[in-house]
Amino acid sequence: MTPRARLAGKLRSSFFLKILLVFVGGGTAIGAYLMASFWVFDWQQGRLSVRQTALNYSELILGELGHPPDTVQAREIATRLGVGIRIAGPDVDWTSEPDFPAFADVDLPPATGEGPNRAGLSRALGVGADLSRGEYRYLFSLQAGRTAFGTESTTEEVADALFMLVLLVCLYLATRYLLRPVRVLTDGVERLRQGDLDVEMQTRRTDELGRLMTSFNEMAGTIRERIRARDRLLMDVSHEIRSPLTRMRVALAMMPDGAARSSVIEDIEETEAMISELLETERLDSPHGGLTRAPVDLRVLIEEAVAARAGEPPGVEVDCGVGPIVANVDGERVRVVLGNLLTNALRHSDPDGPPVRVALNVAGEEIRIGVHDQGVGIATDDQARVFEPFYRVDRSRSKDTGGYGIGLSLVKRIVEAHGGAITLESEPGRGTSVTVSLSLSGNGQRRGNPHW
Repeated sequence: MTPRARLAGKLRSSFFLKILLVFVGGGTAIGAYLMASFWVFDWQQGRLSVRQTALNYSELILGELGHPPDTVQAREIATRLGVGIRIAGPDVDWTSEPDFPAFADVDLPPATGEGPNRAGLSRALGVGADLSRGEYRYLFSLQAGRTAFGTESTTEEVADALFMLVLLVCLYLATRYLLRPVRVLTDGVERLRQGDLDVEMQTRRTDELGRLMTSFNEMAGTIRERIRARDRLLMDVSHEIRSPLTRMRVALAMMPDGAARSSVIEDIEETEAMISELLETERLDSPHGGLTRAPVDLRVLIEEAVAARAGEPPGVEVDCGVGPIVANVDGERVRVVLGNLLTNALRHSDPDGPPVRVALNVAGEEIRIGVHDQGVGIATDDQARVFEPFYRVDRSRSKDTGGYGIGLSLVKRIVEAHGGAITLESEPGRGTSVTVSLSLSGNGQRRGNPHW
């Protein structure tokens, strides 16, 4: 490989070298521009040279004008040499041009060693001179009609500003292009944080950021496979456990009644319920176990779910308004959502306290189902994790508190499969409110990723 090819390969594969080259190029351009400016407009030497030249040139013109000055000769000289002349003195106030500047309007620098005379660069005259001879005073514009060498004009200032602006814009666009993968990575990390494990970023770059994006894709794929392997293991174990549980139920049915038999049957039923929830979660992700949507009156569905828990303290109070509220949802899955939310609310409420409240309302195209209790509440540190599989607020995992930490996870998966959202607000000692939002038409898109 030739040195040029190696250099080109290193440039393509090194993000930091690209950034360095951008700033080196920008700095070089600025330096070259400043050097050119100083070279072209060498202020000190340029002004001194122009000043002396203006004095010498003006002296030659004065010699041709004579003393006292001849205005006819002055006009001929002004026309022939292309200069501007003003003469003031006894009985004379003459100019070669009607709009020629007055003495007071000219800002010429003093001509050192030349008495009151002035010469050099002026915005009004360009290269000019202001000389006195006896009773007469002369003002010469030796570059009439154009900007003098070394002076600053509005055009030059605008050109300088435009050059710097264009240079900065180019530097910004180049840096923005080089840093574009950073924005893509930021979006990808945010999507991964929200649970979208299917995120994948496309890139053809081979520099550090390109390799970082590739590593991110590989990391997301590894996480995705490990979580799916975990889910497959849970499903396989759940299927395998069902058979011995069935045999145990058959064997228990042949045993005489007793406290031990009832306790074992209760344990088996809870385990079967846990397995059913796990299998239901898996079916939601299966291509053959998706939602079966149909028009459902949610008000009726809520009343049925509440009736199934009639008599459980502290009771349930329903506020669903008047008239049907029909939505295009999977009725059986929504029934599971309502059942789990009511079970949790009743379980963590004071039996002698206020009843659990269920509210149903419609806001535009969105349906909101709220389940509110005034029970023990949930600690702030636990609220962000209550929807995770197998997470329980009760660290003791006591049987008396019920559940295996799957119910709320399943609720969240069902709601998100409908394209909805679920939120939880809680304050320890003052209760918990869970709100489920669903689309009235059933056209909501799946939010998040059920594997997370």
